[in-house]
Amino acid sequence: MALAPLCSMPEHDRMMLAKTADAPHRPPPLAPLAPSTRAVTLWAEQPTLAEGLVLAWVAEGLRATVRGLHELDARPQAGQADAHILHIANNLPCHLPGLRALRAAWPQAPLVVLSGSLRDIDQILALEMGADDVAHADTSAPVLAARLRALWRRGQLSIVPAAPTHDLSFGALSLHRRERVAVHRGEQVPLTEGEFELLWMLASQAGSVVDRRDLLRELRGLHDHSLDRSIDCRVYRIRAKLACDSNGAQRIRTVRHRGYVFSPAGW
Repeated sequence: MALAPLCSMPEHDRMMLAKTADAPHRPPPLAPLAPSTRAVTLWAEQPTLAEGLVLAWVAEGLRATVRGLHELDARPQAGQADAHILHIANNLPCHLPGLRALRAAWPQAPLVVLSGSLRDIDQILALEMGADDVAHADTSAPVLAARLRALWRRGQLSIVPAAPTHDLSFGALSLHRRERVAVHRGEQVPLTEGEFELLWMLASQAGSVVDRRDLLRELRGLHDHSLDRSIDCRVYRIRAKLACDSNGAQRIRTVRHRGYVFSPAGW
């Protein structure tokens, strides 16, 4: 049906039509973003200066905890953080040991480096040493939150549920957790229950430092008992039973003030 000419429309209808044509188009309001429960640990060279960053991140739905870089020497448990951020004012190469310690301690969580100096060599070193992303220390909170969300999305896509491991093999050494048996060079090794558990914990993280306090807590139920030498005695007995003589001393290596490393090679 043809529309009536504008001049023949009643005055009231012409005014309403004019108002509708002149009114700006306004899209419907966006739904508010769901609040995030992501927890972030910020390892800062100067913790007092980094606290301002934490306040800005709250608006982006990030719950942040500030820790000093000096705490990395003791490798404290930082809870179940969803990401770790290393904040450095300058001279990034001097802090690469701390970066490696973070990556070794929490290998699954995204690790972002914020630095006041971002030369090409700084970015290359940080990424090669384990960082998942590198950004300038002045990066705004919304941009940093977006970077973290991108890392979390990629992590979710790459996660494939793994079947529980009950057997480990390293050259002539094989460990069978169900049977609680270790076989070396075709012969069963006479390990006690405690020795097998310790060997399994070390072997299941082959190539990485297993903190002595973690071993004490898991195997003895003790928390940071510096005078207890039971773990050290077990390691000594395991080495003897596996014939780790002077030529194979690096198979289960002691890392001073840290713990032990089980070598995946040399067996």
